[in-house]
Amino acid sequence: MLFINKESQNTLIKMAVENDSGVSYLCLKIARTFLYPSFLAFNLLMSLYITTFEEEKYPNTIFIKKVLLTPVYGALFILFLPLLIIFLPVRCGILYFRKNHFMVSVKHTTLTESQRLFQNDLIRSGKYKFGIATANLCLMPELASKMNHLINVNYRARKIGEKILANQFFNDEWNSKEMEWKISKNKSQTFTTSNSGDHDRGIELEGNVCTNFPRVDIMAIQEAWSSYHNKTLMKELHKVFPYIVHDAGVHSYSNNAFFLNSGLLIASKHPILAIDFKPFSHFVKHGRVLSNGLLMVKVALGDQKNSGSYVGYVFNTHLQSYQGKDQIIPKQLDEIRAWISQFTERNRRDGDNILFSIICGDFNFDTFSPADKESTQHPIFSEFVDFCRVRAGLDKPWTVGTEMRPEFMLDSPVTTQEGLKKVLEDPVLRQCHIVDADIIEHSKEVIVSGSVKKDEHGNVKLFPEGGRRRIDYILYNKSYPLKVESYSFVTKLAGLTDHIPVAMEFMCEGLK
Repeated sequence: MLFINKESQNTLIKMAVENDSGVSYLCLKIARTFLYPSFLAFNLLMSLYITTFEEEKYPNTIFIKKVLLTPVYGALFILFLPLLIIFLPVRCGILYFRKNHFMVSVKHTTLTESQRLFQNDLIRSGKYKFGIATANLCLMPELASKMNHLINVNYRARKIGEKILANQFFNDEWNSKEMEWKISKNKSQTFTTSNSGDHDRGIELEGNVCTNFPRVDIMAIQEAWSSYHNKTLMKELHKVFPYIVHDAGVHSYSNNAFFLNSGLLIASKHPILAIDFKPFSHFVKHGRVLSNGLLMVKVALGDQKNSGSYVGYVFNTHLQSYQGKDQIIPKQLDEIRAWISQFTERNRRDGDNILFSIICGDFNFDTFSPADKESTQHPIFSEFVDFCRVRAGLDKPWTVGTEMRPEFMLDSPVTTQEGLKKVLEDPVLRQCHIVDADIIEHSKEVIVSGSVKKDEHGNVKLFPEGGRRRIDYILYNKSYPLKVESYSFVTKLAGLTDHIPVAMEFMCEGLK
């Protein structure tokens, strides 16, 4: 029982081989290996002079570290400088001329194979509940990570992977269904399952704050910029996600000055049929050293009972941050609309039954802020549904912000998943730890260093947009209607990133 036809499967395998074990990939791997010592030494050296809000509480420790470690890290960087001079041009050249602007990693285990068979049967039964999540992980070189007031990138990458993995292994609803399926197989019975969610009973569904991720079919990740640390993350993700698209980006002097890729990664439990990446042509400030854009995949979701195949489209993006007075984001949204249309048409095949088309990512604008008015009124919202919003300028009352205040994101109340959940559910505490949705102009000073609004007595001054800067989105195309079963603001990664991940479970109306 195959999810994809042989021709498509061979295409995927060929793509994986070309990307993850081909000659160019081998050369890139060698170059990155020889660059790592200088990369590490430079990051350690410069990180001494970039302090996080948490480190600023201990000025004496900072001073001692500078005095003792600057000579050590400086000497190491000089020692490995020849390797940097030799292999940095090699790395840039390979990335500039590589055939595909992304890499694919495919790894199957006994668990994922069993999961594939169960998924296929459940989809054919017409009762499959899909799940998708998006998370900005701030996994970047240590120097850049500290600029975002987070440290220990490799530790965070491992812990994030473990926490996501745990929720996929230990999901009571899914495990119960899988057990029923195995029993029915052993007894040669037809497998059926019921769906009795609130949505079907006519009750208006509200989102909630959850300590755990639901079971998800696809994970869309942003700010996975460090190829070195991504290996740690992917090692964990591969235990449940056989297909991972990573290292997406177009490298050139004019696009990203050969610095960082897009940081976009998609992990899927379903086979991937087509992939593409497009970089934005409009960007400002630090956008000049990033290859931000749109990562696009078409996934195989199974065979229909009669003929044809179920497929879905997922798009992962990260829009311009701190755009200032420049209206860059609306221009990037224009490009996203065009690329989605082109990708969908180019990869449409006879017999395709499209179940969903979903955009995920860090959009860097919220529904309420005056600075985001043009973005919230963009035509993309006439094609795609944001389940969290009522209209431009107004979110549903149960929504919370997803961008944390850097100064307070490592306070003890928000470093545990239970503690962060309590904070998000309390308007006063939320306003202290989540950025307010009243931004007048996009700037790092306002968004990162903005103060908590208080009255003359020093009490938190509550207002409707307080702590509600929601910038992480999951949008679905109106052309392929969904029945949203749950929408969650997930606190599982508390203390490990500066964003609140979001997740959505849904049923597809096109599933027959």
